[in-house]
Amino acid sequence: MATKEKSDPSSETRAHKAKEISVSIIGAGRVGTALGIGLRKAGYPIDLIVAKRQSSAKHSAHLIGKPVVALSAARFRQLDKTAFPGSPLIIIATPDDILESIANKLAAMSRAGASNSNRAKKRVVLHTSGAFPADALRPLRDQGFAVGSLHPLISISDSETGAERLSDSFFSLEGDAAAVRRGRRIVRDLGSESFTISSDVKPLYHAAALMASPNLTALFDIAIEMLARCGLSRTRARKILLPLVKSTLDNLRSQDPTRALTGTFKRGDIATVRRHIAAIESQELRDALEAYVVLGRRSLALSGSVPNEKEIQRLLTRASANED
Repeated sequence: MATKEKSDPSSETRAHKAKEISVSIIGAGRVGTALGIGLRKAGYPIDLIVAKRQSSAKHSAHLIGKPVVALSAARFRQLDKTAFPGSPLIIIATPDDILESIANKLAAMSRAGASNSNRAKKRVVLHTSGAFPADALRPLRDQGFAVGSLHPLISISDSETGAERLSDSFFSLEGDAAAVRRGRRIVRDLGSESFTISSDVKPLYHAAALMASPNLTALFDIAIEMLARCGLSRTRARKILLPLVKSTLDNLRSQDPTRALTGTFKRGDIATVRRHIAAIESQELRDALEAYVVLGRRSLALSGSVPNEKEIQRLLTRASANED
C-alpha cells in the first residue's frame, strides 16, 4: 500500500542541509542529468557523472554546473579500483536493461577497492527505474551499501525542463530503510513529494505510469493521424488538439474520472458511435479502431447506466470482430 510524505522547508534550509551529502550519478541521460541539475540547485555537490560516451558526460556536466568530474563508461572502468565513487549517495540512472550489470560492475569495483570498509555501511545507492525493485542492486547490498529505488513520476523529454518540473512531481520510493530515508530527504530538498510502495508491485506501478504518460502520447498521435485524414497538417492538428487535452487534464485535477468524463459514451449517443466506427473503418485506421473500442468500453463503465448502453456495447463488439 502506498503512503505519501510531504515537507516544504525553505530553499535556504534545504541547501544548507544538502551540503552534507555529495552525489555521484551513473547515467547521464535525461533523468540522470535532470536529477543532477535539480540536486545541484538544492545544494548538493555533484562529484561525478558517468555516461556511455565522454561527450555525453561532458554535456551533462555542463548543464549541471562545475565542478563535476565527467567520465565515459570506458574511462570509469579503467580507473584504479580504489577510485570507486566516494560520494555518500550514488544514483544509478541507466536504462533498465543494463541496471543489473551496472550493479555487478560497481560491486566488483567496491570489492577490489577500499569501499568495502565499514564506512560503506553508511552509504546509499539508489536507482531510478520505475519497473525494477531495489533488489536489482543486491550485489551492492552485499557489499554493505543500503540500496533503494527513487523513481520520479514525471515525463522528462529534456533534462533542463525536467529539472524544473521535479519540484512539481511525485517520487516513488522502496528498498532498505536507510535508503528510503535518504530518498525522502532528497525529495524534500527538491521541494517534491514522495510515496512508498512494496517491491512486489513495482511492475504494476510502472505499467500504470506508462498508461498515464507514454501511452497517452501514443493515443494523442492516433488523434493527430485521424485529423490528418481530415486534411489538416500534423503540426496544425497538434495545436488544435492541445487545448482539448489541457481542458481534460484540468477537469481531472479537480474531479474523479467518473465526473470528469464527457462526450459520446457519457451521453449514450448511439447514432454518433455508428458514424465514428464507420468513418474510422473507411479510412482503415486499425490502431484508431482498436483504441476506440477499448476506451469506449471503459468510458461506458465509467458512465454507469446510460441510454442505449447494450446497443453501444454490441456495436463495439462487432467493430472489434471486424478488426480481427
